[in-house]
Amino acid sequence: MTIRYGIRWDGKGKPKSVRIAALALAAMALLAPAGARASVPMEHVAGGTGITALAPDGGGVDVALIDTGVAPVGALAEPGRVVHGPDFSREGITPGLATLDSFGHGTHLAGLIAGTAPGARLVSLKVAGAEGETELGRVLRALQWVREHRYDGGLDIRVVNLSLGVDGHRQGYRRDVIAWAVEQLWHEGIAVVAAGGNRGPMVRMLDLPAADPFVIAAGASDTFTTVDPADDRVASFSSRSRTRPVDVVAPGVSLASLRVPGSALDLEFPGARAGQDGFRGSGTSQAAAVVTGVAARLLSAHPELSPDQLKALLVQGAVDLPDPAEADGAGRVDLTGSLDRPVPDADAVRQRWAPAILDVRRLRQALKASDSVGAVNAEWAGRRWSGRRWSGRRWSGDSWVSIG
Repeated sequence: MTIRYGIRWDGKGKPKSVRIAALALAAMALLAPAGARASVPMEHVAGGTGITALAPDGGGVDVALIDTGVAPVGALAEPGRVVHGPDFSREGITPGLATLDSFGHGTHLAGLIAGTAPGARLVSLKVAGAEGETELGRVLRALQWVREHRYDGGLDIRVVNLSLGVDGHRQGYRRDVIAWAVEQLWHEGIAVVAAGGNRGPMVRMLDLPAADPFVIAAGASDTFTTVDPADDRVASFSSRSRTRPVDVVAPGVSLASLRVPGSALDLEFPGARAGQDGFRGSGTSQAAAVVTGVAARLLSAHPELSPDQLKALLVQGAVDLPDPAEADGAGRVDLTGSLDRPVPDADAVRQRWAPAILDVRRLRQALKASDSVGAVNAEWAGRRWSGRRWSGRRWSGDSWVSIG
């Protein structure tokens, strides 16, 4: 079973320059030469998400990013911007590599979350190294750590970003271990944003854990490199489903974020570089990171929100696109629209889906397979995890190729 990042790197074109802009969104803007797909700067992302300079910036909200680690590059090197939790990857016991991003994916997403919600603090939990591979047990241990340590040392983790997933299966989410795990976080007040997957219109199902109806499933929209969101459409690669579509979509095509020089992706896809500091990528990974940032901003405005209320506001404030609901769900996420809505009654929006059921045998198997880093207690609510082994380069999406 393959665990895959929801991202495809743009491999064509060599942008001429990169500039780090101290905008109200504290994000970057990049320029590309004629004939190449232009990088989408954060002002375009703002247009595609209804973010204004006067909106809450995510202050007071901590966001857990379970990914390949975060490198101290750009604004992510600023003191206090990123808190590094345990390294659950195979590199966790290697001096000079622990917690750092040798693959390049986590840093790219961290830059997008920080650009979308510049006031939020990131908590990085590394589960994969330079090979871009991990096991289910490592992801489960990271989720467990969030649950047990969400308030440690002044933290207040309110959102978890999971830009990863595996193929959904016909039996649905109810007997999937990762679905059970994210539901435990959800019911304890931690919202989970998951990448819907990059398998386009053919497969007709989302990746797990996005296929779990409790979480916030994010699909990707295409801004067509314009600030005006009027021309936005669902990206061609974004996964669709009639039975469980994504909840919202957000910009996810050719997004500019931070580069990790010398990382596996940087070396493998030099055409995705944007100047000295930038890197371009597309996928539901990026879209999930943007939705995570919008969610942090909404929680900054309404700290009292439960995950169900947060999800309801994101859905209610979304702007419908001319695509079918199976592709865009409620539509393009829109912070202004969500902020304009009254906070919904908690009971009225409480999700009453059938819960996932824990498979204790698979739980044990998963944790045993990931025991090479043994510094973390393998218990979650007194039970042991199990699950399928996940590995591979794709992580919730298509292969690492250009999309033009």
